[in-house]
Amino acid sequence: MRNPGTVGISPRVYVSYTRDSPEHVRSVREFAAFLRTGLGVDAEHDEWHATERRDWIAWTVDQLRTAEFVLAIASPEYKRVADGGRQRTEGRTREFEAAMLRDNLARNIPESTRRVLPVVLPGGRPEDIPDCLCSSSQDYYSIPRFTRDATEDLLRALTGAALHEKPPLGTFTPPAPGVDPVVVVHRAAAPPPGRVLAVGAVVDLGGVRRLVDGQHWSEHPNRDHSAVCRQARASALPPDDGSAWLRQVEVRQPTGAADAAVAALAREHEILTALDGRAPELPRPVGYFRDGHLATLATRWPTSRSLGGPGETLATDIPAAGESVDPWRMRQVLRGVAGLCGALAALHATGAAHRNLAPERIIRLDDGRLTLVDLGLAASAPTPGEGPDRYRAPEQRRGSSRLTGAAADVYQVAAMTCHLLTGTPPSPAVAMPIRGRVPALPDSAAAVLDAALAADPAARPAMSALIAALSTLPAIPA
Repeated sequence: MRNPGTVGISPRVYVSYTRDSPEHVRSVREFAAFLRTGLGVDAEHDEWHATERRDWIAWTVDQLRTAEFVLAIASPEYKRVADGGRQRTEGRTREFEAAMLRDNLARNIPESTRRVLPVVLPGGRPEDIPDCLCSSSQDYYSIPRFTRDATEDLLRALTGAALHEKPPLGTFTPPAPGVDPVVVVHRAAAPPPGRVLAVGAVVDLGGVRRLVDGQHWSEHPNRDHSAVCRQARASALPPDDGSAWLRQVEVRQPTGAADAAVAALAREHEILTALDGRAPELPRPVGYFRDGHLATLATRWPTSRSLGGPGETLATDIPAAGESVDPWRMRQVLRGVAGLCGALAALHATGAAHRNLAPERIIRLDDGRLTLVDLGLAASAPTPGEGPDRYRAPEQRRGSSRLTGAAADVYQVAAMTCHLLTGTPPSPAVAMPIRGRVPALPDSAAAVLDAALAADPAARPAMSALIAALSTLPAIPA
């Protein structure tokens, strides 16, 4: 069995399939290629070895004997042949391969159950998994798209890396004879009225009454459901001192995870206070408020003079997919991002990194500058799968062994910039030079953005390199 979490040792897999149609063959080939290039899995596919006249039965026997895993790709023809039907085309090779799989299953059911993994590709159906692979009582792996997140369950099966670590066994102490065990449940006290963030509610923080806006309100539990995390924009009621961005943790049960969520808000307030005034693109602290089981962090939400109210987020500036961005707009985006990079560099100097950059958390000011509304995950320890879906750095994804830090911000800045210029975020699986989609992009900017999207954090440039390349741009031709 593979050692879970082993770095640098790629599992060797054989992709077993039938040629139902040219489309199915192409899908299998693309999946095998993604396993190698996108996941680093040592996958073997027969079409890559059709370079000479070959004894395909001998080659198939070698693959089935030496591969650590066999990926059985579900399809109507594969089900028919694997369950003992006659092969319609291609001689007898697939029948022989299916017979060997059945023989291995009968000889050692536990080992074959671990080793032969049924896979359903995009457009496929679980009903096409062979009956001999027992899909109704055993796991199968549905791959809706060729991305790392979509193949996480399969990758865990190939590496033996559990989704949740089994906790150590504590000391069992039976109750004393004749004494009934008593279970005491301590419930968290109800939060004080006028403090909980709810759409349309008026909250009182530090003597300032604020009306919670429903446009940016959200609520979700923390990882062990011991606390509820909320965030919302709120407008101050008269006397008006502008809008604020509020992030709140309500502790429901006193667990370590709940304590960590509260501590992260307090720590972020400390970082914000230390950075206050360092750069206009950094969020301005309003205050940290602790009231019983409720903790709330408030930062300024910038006001737009042109709108006569709260400024808009950068999400409103994302063009439609394929929409061309004119040179003037391109320069405005690049200069705004350069200023944002300066704020992030100041954050990095404190030893922290944002790690959750997304247009929805960035405000565009009237003069084109961009400013953060909060510090994201800067006060929290990195966790697998953190960060925004569209801009998550490779090292933030589940299954990665690389450390997450300031380089994740470099990646996310470049990913957002690509989205703002092209209408489409970059694909982690298929690297495409941004110059190919934005021909007018200056050479220096294109080079630094491509480098910032490198899969390896160590290969990405420093934030200072992005500042230099994006803030110094050639004049627009007349």
